[in-house]
Amino acid sequence: MSDDATETLSGVTRLFINMGADPNAAEVMARQLIKRAHQIADERGITLVEATQHLLKLVLEARQGD
Repeated sequence: MSDDATETLSGVTRLFINMGADPNAAEVMARQLIKRAHQIADERGITLVEATQHLLKLVLEARQGD
């Protein structure tokens, strides 16, 4: 795993922990989100950053009940 990928995983994991997830579950969720972001980036021809931002926005909206 590259340094950027490790940093991204760590950041997304911290976000899920801050939202109240168990640390182990947070890492699993972060890995799944990043995997899906790769798929979306490929499907839509967008950057991985854009796809990750999109998914995180959806997570935050769902968390707020929107």
